[in-house]
Amino acid sequence: MNHLFQVLTLVFAATFLGAGAASADTLQFTLAGPVSASFELSSGPLSINPVDTSDGFGFRIMPANLVVNGASSGDFLAFFNEAFAGGFGIFASGTEMIAYATGPQIYGGTELNPTFAPGVFTLDDSVTGTPVPGAYTLTVTDLTTVSTPEPSVTVLLAIGLLAVGLALLRFKPNLSVSAS
Repeated sequence: MNHLFQVLTLVFAATFLGAGAASADTLQFTLAGPVSASFELSSGPLSINPVDTSDGFGFRIMPANLVVNGASSGDFLAFFNEAFAGGFGIFASGTEMIAYATGPQIYGGTELNPTFAPGVFTLDDSVTGTPVPGAYTLTVTDLTTVSTPEPSVTVLLAIGLLAVGLALLRFKPNLSVSAS
C-alpha cells in the first residue's frame, strides 16, 4: 500500500505541478533602420483610452520596455491605421517625432481594442516628409514560451503514469543474487 501511495503522489506531481503555467501572450517588437527600437506589447486585445484614439489616425500607447537607439525610453508610440498611411511613430515629450515609419497597418481589431500578430513588416522612413522606401524592418516575435497543456493530454498522462505505477507494483522481480 505504501508503494501505491508513492506512485499516486508521483502521478499527481508530474501531472499537475510539472505541467507548466499559462503565460500572457507577449510580443516583442524590434525595429531596424535609421532609428532602432524594441518594445513589448500584449498580442491583445489591448485596452486603449478613448482619448488616445480621438484624432482618427489609430491609437497611442506607452509600451513596456521601450528601448530607442540602445537607451531606455519613456516615449510613446502611435500606431496608424490605413487611412493615415499605416505603420507607426515613436514620439518623445508628446510632440517630438523620433521615428515615423509608414506602410501596412500592423494591428487588427479596432483602435479601442487592437490586436497584434507575429510577422515581419517592411516600412518606409517618412520622418522627413519624403518617404524612403523599405528603410525600416519591424519584426514582431511571440515571446510566449510556456503554455498550459490541453486537459485531455493531462488526463492521458495521468492514466499512463498510473498504469505504469500499477504494473510496477504487480511486477516484483527477484533481486536476490545466489552465490554459486
